[in-house]
Amino acid sequence: MIRQRGFTLIEILVAMAIMALIGVGAFQVLNVATQTSDKIRYDGNRLNSVQRAFLMISDDMSQITTRLIRDEFGDRQPSMKSDLQASAPYISLTKLGRRNPAQLPRSNLERLVYTIEDKMLYRISYAYADGMAEDQGLKRPLLDQVENMKVTFYDGESWHEYWPLEETGEEADLVKLPVAAKLELELTDYGVIERLYSISDKKSEESSR
Repeated sequence: MIRQRGFTLIEILVAMAIMALIGVGAFQVLNVATQTSDKIRYDGNRLNSVQRAFLMISDDMSQITTRLIRDEFGDRQPSMKSDLQASAPYISLTKLGRRNPAQLPRSNLERLVYTIEDKMLYRISYAYADGMAEDQGLKRPLLDQVENMKVTFYDGESWHEYWPLEETGEEADLVKLPVAAKLELELTDYGVIERLYSISDKKSEESSR
């Protein structure tokens, strides 16, 4: 009669230990793969958000107009204005090309403000270019993790940290646009990203006066 010999307790324990090690290793590999996939997805979404924000800013900068606006009190305001020393730094501009898919009887002008609050870059648009109070704009979050915003303006000869250079109330000073503007956004993860925008031709402006 042939006697059948089973596994000893030690052999079973060794087999269980090996299976446990294989399971732990497989879990770690799966966990690393999942984290890597999540990071790639996050980095891709983040990069897309940054690119979309700069693309929108570039589109707005390319359509700036010299047309003056009037605030809620009827006072004339420059087409382009900045205040980067305020608690919420901002740059405001008036642009052409406002979309009108419903073909409503309205102007194609659009008043915009870019500002930073709580590390969020906002784009504020107004339904009308004139007579709108500051709190009547549509406030849209554009990009998060923004530590700081800096804009400098080139007048054809030198760079300045504010615009307009003179706000005397004279129309010639208010309608004047910089030749170029340089935008710097300091992001928490990417550091400082800089973009240069061509806005006007100084020679053509001078010849048209």
